[in-house]
Amino acid sequence: MTTDRKSPTVSTSRTNVQVLAWCSANALITTVHHVYGAVIYGTPGRYHAVLAAALLLALDVAAYAWARRPVAWWIHWSVSLVGFVLSFGLFEGLYTHVLSPLLQGGYMTPGQPFDLLFQATGVLHVLPAAVTALLLVRLLRERGQAVTS
Repeated sequence: MTTDRKSPTVSTSRTNVQVLAWCSANALITTVHHVYGAVIYGTPGRYHAVLAAALLLALDVAAYAWARRPVAWWIHWSVSLVGFVLSFGLFEGLYTHVLSPLLQGGYMTPGQPFDLLFQATGVLHVLPAAVTALLLVRLLRERGQAVTS
């Protein structure tokens, strides 16, 4: 097997699949979290996050399908980073459900009762985002090795 820009190594393919699996896990967590939040808090605006997660995952899977092409590989990598690590992991999980409550002195939002499942699924966004971030770093290293070989 050659290792040029259009033909990633086998380990890169495995890592790509792992990235997709963790992005899928984050999309599933996002779906459960936002649908549950929309129902218990009567805020249907939360459903937009479910649509965003589904669209991002569809774009990620489509880009991966064509990942042998450099532009598609970078789209796959970028959607995974921006959509699932930064947006859902760092902002939705870490900032909204960990840092913000700590800075505000707790989870008691005016007008909304505390719900453990809702907060736990919010915090849970951080785990798949962290694993995805590590895998994306690995992908960059593998890609760099494939190009220089």
